[in-house]
Amino acid sequence: MIIKLRSWFRAGVLAVILCTALFLGSGIAYADTQGTPEWNDLVGIFSEDGRVRLDVGIRAMKEEVPASHDSWATRLVIERLDGPSSGPVEPDHLVGIFSEDGSTRLDLGIRAMKEEVPASHESWATRLRIVPLNELALGSITYGTVVGVFSEDARVRLDVGICAMKEEVPASHESWATRLHIRKL
Repeated sequence: MIIKLRSWFRAGVLAVILCTALFLGSGIAYADTQGTPEWNDLVGIFSEDGRVRLDVGIRAMKEEVPASHDSWATRLVIERLDGPSSGPVEPDHLVGIFSEDGSTRLDLGIRAMKEEVPASHESWATRLRIVPLNELALGSITYGTVVGVFSEDARVRLDVGICAMKEEVPASHESWATRLHIRKL
């Protein structure tokens, strides 16, 4: 009897481990239980469907933009798409990332990127920091604040203009690749 229970227990533990591994490898790897992202936390920016993520390196960008570059295309605003754009950005919120002037938005699809980077890809260019440009970096990332999105090593930043993108995607364009989730890593 004890041997049978141990076998069933081992099988159950193995099943839990396998299910967890499959979930983590599915492209929807980041559970909403990780908490509200704060300024300067390492975050990932993922497509609505969880298949792709933002990579600010040469793999996806036409050109890597230095962190020191400051322009309309690097000064960005996060807006909520599935509710009011007020308060903190939560992991389950659907958001858009727009240029400060409101003309252009981030698109993670092949229209703007050289390559759609899988959500499972981890590198210095996919682990990002969102930094407020006009205020102190205290507390949670909030809607409507002018921000910069920087690589983990603070060497490169996101530019939604033609300098880095294949095409400047108009703010009015709606797709799976422009509706995004920001998740703490």
